[in-house]
Amino acid sequence: MKSIRIAALLVGFVFLAVSASAGELAYQPGGMWMPQQIADVHADTLRKMGLKFDPQNFGDMLAFPLNAVVSLGGASASFVSPDGLCITNHHCVRGYLQYNSKEGRNLVVDGYLARSRKEELPCGPTARVFVTTAVTDVTDRVLGGLKDVADDLERFKTATKRQKEIVKEAEAAAPGTRCEVVTFYGGAKYYLITRLELRDVRLVWAPHEGIGFFGGEIDNWMWPRHDGDFGLVRAYVGRDGKPADYSKKNVPYKPKSYFRLAPKGIQEGDLAMVIGYPGRTMRLMTAYEMSQFVGWEMPRQLDQAQRQIDLVRKTVDGDEALAIKASGMLFGLENRNKKRGGMLEAARTSGLEQKKAADEKKLIDWIAATPEREQKYGGVVEEIDEIVKEHEQGRETRLAFGNIIGGSSLLSAAITIARLAEERPKPDLEREPGLQQRDWQRIEQAQERNQKDYDRRIDEAVFEFFLREAAKLPADQRPAIFNDIMGAGPATADAIHARVAGLYDKTGLANLNTRLKLIRAADTAALKKSKDPMIQFALKALPVIKAEEDRSKRAAGAMLFLRPLYFEALSEFNNGRIAPDANGTIRVTFGTVRGFSPVAGRPVCFPFTNVWQMAEKWARNKGEAPYNAPQKLIAAINERRFGPYADAKAGGVPVDFLTDLDITNGNSGSPTLNAAGEFAGIVFDGNIEGVGSDLVFQPDVTRGIHADVRYLEWLLDAVDGGGYLLREMGVKPVFCE
Repeated sequence: MKSIRIAALLVGFVFLAVSASAGELAYQPGGMWMPQQIADVHADTLRKMGLKFDPQNFGDMLAFPLNAVVSLGGASASFVSPDGLCITNHHCVRGYLQYNSKEGRNLVVDGYLARSRKEELPCGPTARVFVTTAVTDVTDRVLGGLKDVADDLERFKTATKRQKEIVKEAEAAAPGTRCEVVTFYGGAKYYLITRLELRDVRLVWAPHEGIGFFGGEIDNWMWPRHDGDFGLVRAYVGRDGKPADYSKKNVPYKPKSYFRLAPKGIQEGDLAMVIGYPGRTMRLMTAYEMSQFVGWEMPRQLDQAQRQIDLVRKTVDGDEALAIKASGMLFGLENRNKKRGGMLEAARTSGLEQKKAADEKKLIDWIAATPEREQKYGGVVEEIDEIVKEHEQGRETRLAFGNIIGGSSLLSAAITIARLAEERPKPDLEREPGLQQRDWQRIEQAQERNQKDYDRRIDEAVFEFFLREAAKLPADQRPAIFNDIMGAGPATADAIHARVAGLYDKTGLANLNTRLKLIRAADTAALKKSKDPMIQFALKALPVIKAEEDRSKRAAGAMLFLRPLYFEALSEFNNGRIAPDANGTIRVTFGTVRGFSPVAGRPVCFPFTNVWQMAEKWARNKGEAPYNAPQKLIAAINERRFGPYADAKAGGVPVDFLTDLDITNGNSGSPTLNAAGEFAGIVFDGNIEGVGSDLVFQPDVTRGIHADVRYLEWLLDAVDGGGYLLREMGVKPVFCE
């Protein structure tokens, strides 16, 4: 214990001394750029920053480095070996750990290491590795002639049908792929994204939770950070090399490219790049839209989610089996809610709304400055805001309705069953997106996966919670589904509790086989005769769902040419240097390794943490959760088993580092590359001070938090004994076989 404390104090002195002299290293304008934009717009900048390969490579999806980066469907990852080994975050494989856990074998806490490929665990029926193989501009085909369609709803439906036709043709031409048409710049551009869909994904390694999520929610979104947020999975295919469902006969996928681990890691001031699949930013909304998001939507999300978290934690109450089932829900709720709180705080204290309004006024003034621009763009902002205001009517009722139908996994399943029964008789291109034949297997697999998480106690508690929330609304604002469920009786808490318990007693949908049978074959006529209450409430909810969808489609149809015009004005106003909002497609962001000052006027922090600081934090908290690093890690630090992984500048084995890169949710698991295109680390978080950048980019305080490649190597070698994995990634282990 004494050696840990002394070393930590010495390192702390170095940390402060370096911090005091650190300064601004580069200007970061932000942007999650489409790959072709990097090649077209930023090539010279990257060369000046020290890029050691041709930046035009970013213009080719089939070339390195883009073809080594993959999506897990909501998270990012990358190939790091010729045998389909992928690295992502610990928190991105948490669901796979949960899937393979049970009472007495809690992999979520203990982690997992497959000692051979035979021990690699299936990640479940919904696990995927998506390899993007092509991005094709289909804008003209989607939008051609739509200005002649006068009705907003019909315009939207026509555009949607065209997209379904494009997808059907593309998937027929390339079996084993999953295609989608994605809109950029609010509908100004449409691209067909073609991805190879690898369906056999297996868990290889994830460290102990006290390494992978060291500090838990206390340290989440904070700096300094000491997380080994790593996870390894492997993608498999059939013996013919084609995508296949899980089978012991399958073989590892052979990627065309993979990243080599950076032998010297990365240093302060170095060029850093992240390639991944960021989920959603909202920078290109209007000032009015932002005011509503900050003033209405986010506070409600924050409040309800926190009370849901408290409810689920109370329901779990130390039950290990229940804790395993609830772990994914709780992690997601807590992670999102902490970010929401940071965004709301940034909006309120950093003047983000005022900045957005000022920027928009500059745009409007610029439009009005010439007759040509006024004729082309005049009134576009105001027209968008009018449509938004119209769509906001009844939003309290719609929010309550959405919470109720999504608050019970059984009612959600019943709605899916009812929708499929209605859609199945239609020609495939007339079915709703997400309910076409290409989606049926996924729907079944989702039910199979959800069964691993289902527990009546949790499901019932959450459903009851959202019914109680709806009961707080004035009677004329409560959604019809609430009245259908509660009937003519009182809407007291006791009445709701009794009603929910009765529904769960009478429904048969808790049984997976029952749900799957109905998903595969139910028809509407038979469902109407069903005595299952969840089925009956689903049938009553369906017309409301469809009416709301048509309402949203009509608004989207009205926006179909307004949004692109708005973004065209923004682009022209910004001389063409504007990145589209994140939308789950592959993006590139770049910048430098550097610290920041969380409080104006204070020293800039050193952008690296190390294992001594982690051990000191462990000791200060007596090794109790969430600082429950396993004893084998503390022993390796005490014995100074550092080998080639230590870095003098970092003061020991580096754990995490900061960059000024522009990232958001979905970037989790993205590879962090050095100037040579080598794997230098993995991004897993951002700092709480910078999360407002999802709304308005703040270069001075926005930082990405990355786990260092040297910590990965050290953990596998000196702590977990995964030497064979290091050798597969081209690294010779020092401490283990």
